Amino acid sequence: MEWLSALARARRQPWRPPKFLQKNFKVVAIAESFSLEDGYSVYAGVLARRDGTIEDVALALARLGGVDGTRAAMEILDALMKPDASMIMLDGCIVSFYNWIDGEALWRKYGKPVACYVFEEPEGRVEDAVRKLFSDWEVRLEAYRRLGQPTPYYTQSGYRIYIRSWGIDPTGAGRAAEACAKFGKVPEPLRSAKIIASGARRFLRGARAPAAG
Repeated sequence: MEWLSALARARRQPWRPPKFLQKNFKVVAIAESFSLEDGYSVYAGVLARRDGTIEDVALALARLGGVDGTRAAMEILDALMKPDASMIMLDGCIVSFYNWIDGEALWRKYGKPVACYVFEEPEGRVEDAVRKLFSDWEVRLEAYRRLGQPTPYYTQSGYRIYIRSWGIDPTGAGRAAEACAKFGKVPEPLRSAKIIASGARRFLRGARAPAAG
């Protein structure tokens, strides 16, 4: 396949990081956590250095099966984006039970490269599921198709991840992920965002007002 040959050639060539990926570059990373019975997903974003050191955190909610994933991501970016942030990292683009985050819209609004990572096999038969589940399936499929197909990327450690990107090529986005990864294949900022989203979701489910006294 042509893309495999091109990928192999790219991996053999010396790679020079874009100027914005300096030694201590920062990213805004967004991940989510949800349970189907809740009806919503908790999005967490972190402004973090490449080593995972967190400088700020923001949260948002999106509806499961909704069309507000991009809006939730923008709420987080409005709170966290700083001039010295080099890029935006997303833990998936098809999220929250077939909601979605429009990476191109984020790139155009914030002027920062956007990389969307999938760390397991891609989303599967999304089109078939959407046709069965949603009356507005045509609108959703158009949005999903605009995301494009993810590109496989193989890390130096032998992991395979899948990347959609805007404002940065998949090789650059893959190298950025590797630069931020300490353990396995998940970049530290995304790992931290996922942990925060999960903790916030558990808190919201079990939150009770403190007793008087």
